Amino acid sequence: MKTVAEMSVEELKELLRQVVAEQREYFLDEEGWLVFTSEEAYARYLSQHPDKMPSELKACFIDENGVKAYYSDYELTEEGLRRVEEGRKQIAEGKFVTLEESRRRRMAREGKARKKAV
Repeated sequence: MKTVAEMSVEELKELLRQVVAEQREYFLDEEGWLVFTSEEAYARYLSQHPDKMPSELKACFIDENGVKAYYSDYELTEEGLRRVEEGRKQIAEGKFVTLEESRRRRMAREGKARKKAV
């Protein structure tokens, strides 16, 4: 890391831009989206607009991995809600399944379905 005395004027300007960017809660990106620097700031913004769905506000936040993340307008169907509740019960009972096991089971089900179709 260079000291300020060792930096060029352009390097110092870029450093200042980065510091200012880290201090603000949101900025406008090239596509016109409000991009919040934290999920908390994004949630506060959404709570100020209770009459709008997240997609209507054209806003997102930067997650801990540096990726733009969006709250979804998606609402679970009855089947989806049933599956989520079933999963919660399995976790509570200690009957959860690893990702590999879940994939293996799905592949087995799909294999049986293909055999029946042929």
